[in-house]
Amino acid sequence: MKLFLSILLFFSCSFALDYEFEIEETNIFTKKQSGLSKNYNRLRLYGYLSDEKYENSLVKLIIDNENFYTITNKKNRNSTKLYRGYYKQSDEKQLFILGLQRVPFGVGRIWNPIDIFNPIDSTAIETDKREGTKSIRYEYALNELSNIDITVAKDKASARAKGYLEYADIAFVLVKDSDDEKNNDMQIIGYEIEGELLSSGIELRSEGGRFKDKKRQKSYNEYIVGGEYGFENSLNLLGEYRYNGDTKIDHFGSTISYQVNPLTTFSM
Repeated sequence: MKLFLSILLFFSCSFALDYEFEIEETNIFTKKQSGLSKNYNRLRLYGYLSDEKYENSLVKLIIDNENFYTITNKKNRNSTKLYRGYYKQSDEKQLFILGLQRVPFGVGRIWNPIDIFNPIDSTAIETDKREGTKSIRYEYALNELSNIDITVAKDKASARAKGYLEYADIAFVLVKDSDDEKNNDMQIIGYEIEGELLSSGIELRSEGGRFKDKKRQKSYNEYIVGGEYGFENSLNLLGEYRYNGDTKIDHFGSTISYQVNPLTTFSM
């Protein structure tokens, strides 16, 4: 991280880059069944570097300082890390991103089985927080309604073709995960579908595919099917079903959220 910041400082001084910074703070109190009460505080710094001469290029940095305080036994843990750090270049047809980034993969909200890069952790304090992946991502727009993208990371790779068919976004994906640290050797032929049900305001989504585990010489199907509806009074309901053909287990999850005002939201 220090080397990365030093390189950015060098280039910003050498090429007179423009700076832009934002600060965000999040504080969450949690209590588990075990009786432990914790306070989580995150201070997030956003940094953007750009140059008028290269208006299609951008360097983005997100740095987090996290503090975990266990109220029950008065233990405190503090850490600072790079949450995002990448170089981005884009035009009307192409997008190129290099560095620590969030790879947008899958359409699930509670589970997303085909996402090998930044899978959802429904038990995390912030479920929408996704750890970044050091990777190279390239996207090319075939036309206004369809595109292809390729992502390559250490021991991981994916290719996806996506298009809009009147009522839904549909994508076909090929994924390979050979992460030795997790003892993985997986190939996935999968899909993504997301759209609105007959202009009713109900959003439907599904993702999944055929999973081939070469380590165990086993193949199985895994998929999710979910729906979401937002009422005019800011009440939002979401439900998701997941089938895992490896464990033969069915799962169901749901969330209810209500936005009282722009600064306050309740969710369960």
